[in-house]
Amino acid sequence: MYTKDKKFISGMFDEISPTYDKLNHLFSANQDKRWRKTAVKKLQNKGIKPKFILDLAAGSGDLGIEFLKLNPVQLFSTDISLEMLKINAVKNPDKRNILLKAEAERLPFPDNFFDLAGISFGIRNFERLDTCLKEIKRVLKKDGRLLVIEMFRPERKTIIHTLFDFYFSRLVTELGNKLSKSKYAYNYLFNSVNTFKSAAEYKALLHKSGFEVEYSKNNFLGIVNSVQAKKI
Repeated sequence: MYTKDKKFISGMFDEISPTYDKLNHLFSANQDKRWRKTAVKKLQNKGIKPKFILDLAAGSGDLGIEFLKLNPVQLFSTDISLEMLKINAVKNPDKRNILLKAEAERLPFPDNFFDLAGISFGIRNFERLDTCLKEIKRVLKKDGRLLVIEMFRPERKTIIHTLFDFYFSRLVTELGNKLSKSKYAYNYLFNSVNTFKSAAEYKALLHKSGFEVEYSKNNFLGIVNSVQAKKI
């Protein structure tokens, strides 16, 4: 089954929440932790000091934990999965971390409120990406940043990509479903990447939505990329 219906997505993440972190770290060989640390360190090195940060599709809170190293006044962690937010609350009990169940298409925040917004391995699940980007732009201040770390569809497939597809579509899917006790979650994961935009297409949509790309890093085979953009 493949759909980006919000009710389906929230239910799926509720279901796999107990094993989500362990399987993420297992299948990425813990590289997902390094990708988040490196991307946030890049912001730190540029002297960016956000007062208010939004962690969208925050899930269990790994990106939010890194964001707090920027020493903001407040971090707002939003997600449509209540069970993932419960895990976030346990992992990241910092009083600055405010948890909210909210959709990226309709954010409960005023215009020009955040200095920084981030999405770690969640933007490809957004049902209407262009609408979500416009909403993110609305709540960001002028020159506010949007950091996205995501698995994108590669521009062109090489032999290495074919081998990775085999690993991803067979081993990750079958083992992920078995360990998470889900019948479909890791099939969804594979399909969500295969049908998502390439990094170049995402950057073009950013430009169309009123953002300027400041930084882009290929973390893994052109599939996992970190893209930082500024509201213009």
